[in-house]
Amino acid sequence: MSVAAAAGLAGGAGGGPNLLAGAVVLAVGAVSLGATVARETRDALRTDGFGVTRTDLGNATAVAAAAPVTYALSVRVGVGAVVASALVGLCAHLLTETYGAPAYCGSFVGMATPAADAELGSVAAAGLVAAGVFVAAKRAFNGFGGKLGTTAFVGCLSVAALGGLTPGAGTVPEPAVATGLVAAAAVAAPVTYLVSVQLDHGPVVASAVVGLAAGLVCPPLFAAGDAVAAVAFCASFAGMATPERIPGPGAMLLAGGTAGVAFVGAAPYFVGFGGKLGTIAFAACLVTAGALSLGRLLAPAGSDAVTG
Repeated sequence: MSVAAAAGLAGGAGGGPNLLAGAVVLAVGAVSLGATVARETRDALRTDGFGVTRTDLGNATAVAAAAPVTYALSVRVGVGAVVASALVGLCAHLLTETYGAPAYCGSFVGMATPAADAELGSVAAAGLVAAGVFVAAKRAFNGFGGKLGTTAFVGCLSVAALGGLTPGAGTVPEPAVATGLVAAAAVAAPVTYLVSVQLDHGPVVASAVVGLAAGLVCPPLFAAGDAVAAVAFCASFAGMATPERIPGPGAMLLAGGTAGVAFVGAAPYFVGFGGKLGTIAFAACLVTAGALSLGRLLAPAGSDAVTG
């Protein structure tokens, strides 16, 4: 998706400097992503004593149940994928904070649409797979925004491998629209972060509120309103990251912008798959965290610089 994103934004510009800049950005992103994934995988493998608890079973049930409920709201009731997922996540949190996050994860599976030949049965099957992945990955990559969506995406990919889902086709937005989408993402991520961390409403409520607002307001307000709502919801998943992972609104602005660029570049791929937006946000958070780590290595705080 990073390659597609770089190509999507650079398309039509066609000069040597643009190609060089794109290559540099791509290289930095790849190194940052690789460094973060390697570190997190190493830490996860060091964890001993994995077991399935009663809470895990409850979490799995919440994931599996939320998927078909969200799909029914989105497609059969007709509220749309963004509004349906945000509603399910918000209501689940208000009903039982313990299972709010896993239910939100399941709602991302339920964002699958008929564009991917999704039906209630295939969505329910993807929800069951995502439920298992949620429990299996409970100690890996915690605190990164987009982890829940990536879990949902794995569920959809697994069902697709068996012929239950078929990705639809899309196109990269026009440059003017793409610029607006990146800007919307760059705003939505830090707004979510502020509601989650500084206003202390937590990541599920913060993301759901941003998604609900975007899903209700943007479609009638903008010509590309559905895409604006989707990219804002996507960036809100990045905004769910904890301060230990993405430290502060400034870094979250970078994560949101990165998610927006990836959203634009990934527009032609996996259309209609649940969890696609969260996977984009997850990658953006990994790249941002890796870039911040590299920055600290290259320019450590408290260096021995001589001052006047």
